[in-house]
Amino acid sequence: MSDHNPYPNFSTLTTDVTEHILSLLPIPTLVRASSVCKSWRSVISTPAFSSLTNPHHCHRPWFFLFGLHNTSSKNNQSFAFDPISNSWFHLPPTQEPPGSCFIGSNGFFFTTTPRFSYSPILKTSWHLTSPLKFSRINPLVGVFWDDDDSCSASGSVSNVPRFIVVGGVRFIGGLVDIEDRLAVEIYDPNLDSWELCPPLPADFRSGNSSQYLSSALFKLRFYVFGIYSCFISAFDLKKHVWSEVQTLRPPGVIFSFLVACQEMLILAGMCNTPRGPSFNLWKIDEKSMEFSEIAIMPHNLLYSLVDSEEEDKFVSLKCVGLGNLIYVFNEEYHKKYPACLCEISSDSGKCSWRRLPQLPSPVNKFHKVISFCSAVSLHNILQHEEVDV
Repeated sequence: MSDHNPYPNFSTLTTDVTEHILSLLPIPTLVRASSVCKSWRSVISTPAFSSLTNPHHCHRPWFFLFGLHNTSSKNNQSFAFDPISNSWFHLPPTQEPPGSCFIGSNGFFFTTTPRFSYSPILKTSWHLTSPLKFSRINPLVGVFWDDDDSCSASGSVSNVPRFIVVGGVRFIGGLVDIEDRLAVEIYDPNLDSWELCPPLPADFRSGNSSQYLSSALFKLRFYVFGIYSCFISAFDLKKHVWSEVQTLRPPGVIFSFLVACQEMLILAGMCNTPRGPSFNLWKIDEKSMEFSEIAIMPHNLLYSLVDSEEEDKFVSLKCVGLGNLIYVFNEEYHKKYPACLCEISSDSGKCSWRRLPQLPSPVNKFHKVISFCSAVSLHNILQHEEVDV
C-alpha cells in the first residue's frame, strides 16, 4: 500500500490560491489565521489582500455598541458584531479624551466638547482639531469622501475623509439655546480647518440634537431626518445648500430612522396599524420623496426585542444601518441590548431577518449607549490585536 497522501499539503499551494482561500474567511478568523504561520501572516498583511477582502466585507458592515457609565469609566464597555461570522467580540477599553458628547460614525469616534477630536475606531489614536466655530453638544456627525465611495475608502490609507458636523445644542447660562440652529461645519484634516456652511433649516429648530434626529449620507448628500417630526432635508456636499424641507411620514408611523443602504435610502420605523404594532422598512425615492414598503419585521422577532409587560415597550428601539444591513436593537439594559438585523439582497432586493446572539457576558449597566455601523479594515485590526476574537 502506498503511503502517498492523495491530499496535497496546504503549503504546496500557490500564493494566488492561498490568497483566494483566505479571502473567503470572515475577519475574526483571518486574525487567528494570521498567527498560524509566517507565510499566512505575510499574505494577510499585504495591502493587496485588504483590498481583495474589502468588497466582500463592505456590504456587510459591523455593528458597534458602546456602553458609557456616567461616574466610572472603568465600567465602560465596547462590543463589535461581525455579521459574516455571526459573532460578537469585545473591544479594548476606549480611552476617550476629557470632555463629553462621545459619538460614533463610519469608522471613527468623535468628541465635540470642549474641543472636537477624532480617532479611528480600532486604533484609539486621538487627533485634536482646531476649534469649531460653534461649540456644541450632541450634533450629527458624518464621514464622507469626495468620490462618494466611503466603503472602499474607509479601508484605504491614502484617501483622507472629511467630517461634517450638523445641528447640536449649546448652553447659555446653563440653559439650552433652542433658538440657535448652529452653522453646519465641515472639517478638512489636510488643512486642519473648518468651513462654515448654512445651518439646519428653521423647521428643525425645536429638535437640533441627535436625540431627535437621524442622518444618512447618500450620493454626496447629507440627509437629516426628524425621528418624531418626520421632517427631512438634504445638504448638498458640493454646492453647500439645503434642499426644501419636506415631511416623510408613512401611515401609522410613531417614530422612524433614515438609513443609507447600498443604492437606496431606507426609512425604518415603528408603526401602529390595524393589525397591531409593527416595525416596517420603506424604500425612499430621493428625488420625489415618495415611499414604498419593502419589509415588515416578523412579529415574533419584534417582540423578542422588548419586555412584553412594559406599557411603552417599543420606545427604546433604535436603528442603524449601512451597506445592505439594517440593525434594530433595544438600548435598555434589562434586556442586555437584544438586537436583530435585516439583510437586503443585492440581487433581488428581498429582505431576510434574523436575531443576533446575546452580548458576551458580563455586561455592565450603562447610562448611555452609542451605536453605529462601519465597514471594517482588516489592516487596522491586525495593527490592534488586543481585540478579543
